[in-house]
Amino acid sequence: MSLTVSEPTQNLPLTSNDQPSSSSPSIQILEQPPTNLLESEYIEAELLQISKDMQVLVHLRKAPTLSIDYEDRWATLKTRASNLLNTVSQKCIRIQAAAVKRYFKAVHSAEEAQAPLLFLANAPFFPESNYVSREAKMFKLLKQKVLKQQEDSKAREDFLLQRQLAVEATLKQQAALIEQLMNKQTNP
Repeated sequence: MSLTVSEPTQNLPLTSNDQPSSSSPSIQILEQPPTNLLESEYIEAELLQISKDMQVLVHLRKAPTLSIDYEDRWATLKTRASNLLNTVSQKCIRIQAAAVKRYFKAVHSAEEAQAPLLFLANAPFFPESNYVSREAKMFKLLKQKVLKQQEDSKAREDFLLQRQLAVEATLKQQAALIEQLMNKQTNP
């Protein structure tokens, strides 16, 4: 009894049994993720399609079909969902890593540009511009502006009230004067 070991060949011709059948569903392999991958409409559409496919398979659970076909369809669905999650997560992770890299680069370049390190305990010894942020200064200026506008509005309101009282007093005097003149004319 002799055993022969044969080496596998790389290019075996496919027989008709080895060829994929035209009736089986084709598997789409995306080499490049689509450009609209992170848009909510794309993700929603993909999840909706996965959900529909899952519903179809759930409804087929009691149908008399071949077990292998049914399991294959579930495996394909799981693969699609997994690929979607992997692709989205990888893209998000790459974007986040680039953002962190830019942030650290900006912080590092800002640290190089700043001469002394500023500590909160030392803040009173540094000029205000070094430890008070621009936003805090803008907030302070806007608050002062609003308070000034409120004061101006109150002063204008007081002025208008005084003016109205003066006009009313003048009108009363004129009414009294007219009444006196009317009384003189009727009683000479």
